[in-house]
Amino acid sequence: MQLATPSLPGRNILAVSFLFVSLQLSVIVHAQEFEVPASLPVTKEEFVNTEKDVIAAAKWLESNAIGTDMNKRTKVNTWVLAWLTNSPNVTIEVQQPIMKLFDKNPQLLMVWMAGYARYCLENSYSKDNIKCNVAGIKSAIACYNLGGDIKKEKLLPKVIDKDKEGKLEEWVKEALESK
Repeated sequence: MQLATPSLPGRNILAVSFLFVSLQLSVIVHAQEFEVPASLPVTKEEFVNTEKDVIAAAKWLESNAIGTDMNKRTKVNTWVLAWLTNSPNVTIEVQQPIMKLFDKNPQLLMVWMAGYARYCLENSYSKDNIKCNVAGIKSAIACYNLGGDIKKEKLLPKVIDKDKEGKLEEWVKEALESK
């Protein structure tokens, strides 16, 4: 004899909610577990093989507050900067109007660079400077919003408001045109 189990809509919502939360936590845990590679790539093939590490480093940088685990942050920053400096596939266009965002919080500059590179890598080596900058700024905003050892300043909160209004891309275009 089989017992019929009534279908409960709340049960499905609960299962979907649990799955969503589990996936979010696994992303956070994965980002926190990032280990800096022992060496830098040399060949183009090695760079391609370590792109996943750059993406993981970007996730780690944006999900860990400035001022926490600074020894590891320094190692991650150094590795990402060296990788970007020598990468045959990724070029970051550093421009003064964007750099002004990080005058009082220079640690966010590396978060921006890693986020820029992450977007480029996740989007078929995108050369779209606007979209790459937007992604980098969103990474810096995520880290800024964690708090930590962040100095208060005026420009970045205004840009955060532009992002909340859905106008970050417009702000980036205007900022880059004013250079």
